[in-house]
Amino acid sequence: MSRRRPGGPSPSSTLSASFSNLQISRAPPPFASVGPPQGDGPAPSSIRGPQAPPPGALPFPGSPSPPGSLFARPAPSVQQSPPFGAPPAAQSLQPQRPPFNGPPPVLPAQVQRAPFRGPPAASQPLPFGGPPAAVSQPAPFGVSPVATAQSAPLGAPPYSAAQPPQFSGLSGAVSRSAYSGGSIPPFGAARASSQQGPYGGPPQFGGEKPGLQTPLFGAQTAPASQPPPFTGVPGANAPAFGPPGWQGQTRPGTVRMPGMPGVMPPNALGQGMPSTPTMPYSPHAGAQVSTPSKIDPNQIPRPITETSVVIFETRQAGQAAVPPAASSEFIVKDTGNCSPRLMRCTMNQIPCTGDLLTTSGMPLAIMVQPFALPHPSEEAIQLVDFEEMGPIRCSRCKAYINAFMRFVDQGKIFICNLCGFSNDTPREYLCNLGPDGRRRDADDRPELCRGTVEFIATKEFLVREPMPAVYFFLVDVSMNAIQTGATAAACSAISQSLSDLPEGPRTMVGIATFNSTIHFYSLKRAQQQPLMLIVPDIQDVYTPLHMDLILPVSGCRDSLEQLLESIPSMFENNRVADSAFGAAMKAGFLAMKPTGGKLLVFQSVLPSVGTGSLSARETEGRSNISSGDKEAHKLLQPVDKTLKTMALEFAEYQVCVDVFLTTQSYTDVASISVVPSTTGGWVYYYFPFSALSDPAKLFNDLRWNITRPQGFEAVMRVRCSQGLQVQDYSGNFCKRVPTDIDLPAIDSDKTIMVSFKHDDKFQENSECGFQPVRAAVEPHCTKGRSASPSY
Repeated sequence: MSRRRPGGPSPSSTLSASFSNLQISRAPPPFASVGPPQGDGPAPSSIRGPQAPPPGALPFPGSPSPPGSLFARPAPSVQQSPPFGAPPAAQSLQPQRPPFNGPPPVLPAQVQRAPFRGPPAASQPLPFGGPPAAVSQPAPFGVSPVATAQSAPLGAPPYSAAQPPQFSGLSGAVSRSAYSGGSIPPFGAARASSQQGPYGGPPQFGGEKPGLQTPLFGAQTAPASQPPPFTGVPGANAPAFGPPGWQGQTRPGTVRMPGMPGVMPPNALGQGMPSTPTMPYSPHAGAQVSTPSKIDPNQIPRPITETSVVIFETRQAGQAAVPPAASSEFIVKDTGNCSPRLMRCTMNQIPCTGDLLTTSGMPLAIMVQPFALPHPSEEAIQLVDFEEMGPIRCSRCKAYINAFMRFVDQGKIFICNLCGFSNDTPREYLCNLGPDGRRRDADDRPELCRGTVEFIATKEFLVREPMPAVYFFLVDVSMNAIQTGATAAACSAISQSLSDLPEGPRTMVGIATFNSTIHFYSLKRAQQQPLMLIVPDIQDVYTPLHMDLILPVSGCRDSLEQLLESIPSMFENNRVADSAFGAAMKAGFLAMKPTGGKLLVFQSVLPSVGTGSLSARETEGRSNISSGDKEAHKLLQPVDKTLKTMALEFAEYQVCVDVFLTTQSYTDVASISVVPSTTGGWVYYYFPFSALSDPAKLFNDLRWNITRPQGFEAVMRVRCSQGLQVQDYSGNFCKRVPTDIDLPAIDSDKTIMVSFKHDDKFQENSECGFQPVRAAVEPHCTKGRSASPSY
């Protein structure tokens, strides 16, 4: 919330926004137009009718005394201050608000106000239900500061049907500001052109109504000849919500969060104020409907904004520790459970029965991120090699050995923590037990004391020998891609990213371009111009010369960089607007079929010819949406199953597809994204593509795509304790069998969500275990690895 400038919004809109969260249980005030700010002319006002004051009431300082006043008071001998302005000459024609037993009398003109002497002492009674004595507050409303210690608290008259209850101060949940110096005008300072009653409450909830007069207690609007109103002591804390004069003036450089109905702002929490239910606004005339709120603002979760780094031990005092918030910065110390970066459950306490889980309305799932990036200060995941014996596993559920399996009978038998089956310990793995029942070598074996380890996979886990890391690039060279600069940006990004690929025979690359036909390039001939091989048949696609299309990057780097530099000029005069996107992917897949790898496609227009061609659905979708037809949701689904069938075949041969959409028109992302989502890839969408700003982003995305931690030919399965079973997997993968998911590629940015359901009742106070296992071949490695985090 910023300070109002000349020509800015009116005070009415400022006051309405300031009290958007405050609801007062009282009848609506009379309708009167809110006057403009000072200097804009006089404003109409409403004056309360004369009526006898309530018992114990004191006169409002500086207000005129009507005839027959019940109050008589000599002028105090204190420091003088300027008197309040005179009442208006004429009453407003607007309807009068209910009287408050008559207006307070006013002292003669020679009577001066007493200066402000700070908040009342702790021994004084708290006026009109104010905050606790520990919180400093200004002088009570409508009471002279010099008479505060001797006067009784001013309360509202009894409520009756003829007269609604008067405003008796802010509720206990409202945080008042504490002033530490300086002088402030007393509550209820009168305006220069209107007379305000002694208890002018804030505007009603829901915004200011037309013609509704908003009282300004806590701030005064003086004539142009008088000094400006008080704006607060520098450095004082602003109240959560309160008088318009305080809420509307914020220190420079601060931003005020928008309010929510019935919810206390964040800056009002944690100040020792009790929580009081708020009263909703009723649009009907008459008394307000008072219904207490069932929501406690103090219990509403909010993001933690701590900047300090927390050291988190995954297991403390023999129990799993509650993980820190995902938005916080923390360093994980693996003491038995896996890091929350690798696996995080949606619930820290799991219900014992399915009925209790359904009643709670909470989803039971875990988020698995096998290649999550660790903190620089964290220890690396330990690597365990069982050589030819292979990892120790349960004979029944095939769970891997972990820190929660118990060894009994002097270490000869271990009990699975997931299914409870007793297994014989292999002779090579025998070890005596200590007095505490643990193996004596438990602290020396990472698989028995850590929550996450990596096993060297044996041949039984591998379908074939580990393949090299293959990166095949497909670049759109249609007329639209050339004219928008998308082709040049893609070639530049590929050329710059080649230097980040590791040297060696296990890193291989290939490239092809496409428009209405497909162009392969042979990079085998060294020191010569690359040879272009054209495939015109885009309905029955084939690939020529398998051995010349994909080569080690160390042997063709120079030729490839030269080719990438010349491709934009080679197709500069191209007038073919069609794009055979599906056929080009099929041809690239056939070239990668023996090895698998990553197929990176740069597409700029809607695929229009060949296998997997698409038609524009944008016009149809807009008409459906405008008419409210439910058929518009079909735009979120693939148009046909052709690309889905291709994607399943790609995943079977371990080919991952990433698509970079550098487009300025409709490209049917819903249909194109089926291929990346099925093969473990990703869609990078640049719309509308700009040749000035997007090439740098395209290069950064491509570079991170090929250099981040990742694994190829992965398979993943999640096991859990008895009483639970896996219900479903969510993410980018291919699922051919119910229990496993196939991931042609998985990287540090990919997360798999696994949801569970109950099939039996849990024993109370017992621990539930989860063990996701993924087997993958890491690039540039000759052996497969199997990671086994335990939670």
